[in-house]
Amino acid sequence: MEPADGRVILFILIGLAVFALGRRFQAMIIMRQVYKQSARQVMARRTTAHNAAKSMIGITLVVIFVIWLVLNLNRIM
Repeated sequence: MEPADGRVILFILIGLAVFALGRRFQAMIIMRQVYKQSARQVMARRTTAHNAAKSMIGITLVVIFVIWLVLNLNRIM
């Protein structure tokens, strides 16, 4: 009965190896999904930041124009 005991131990080891491999594969898939989601969030935040910067520049230009206009009207009046 020696060969049968060896086969049982071999099957147990193979089962453990396949289980460990499956867990690693599952962790890899989950990490890939998290990475994709994070990349989407970064792109959305980057777009929002660029739009905010553009509006700040636009508002600054409008304020500078209004200040210039007020100073010139004071000189005229």
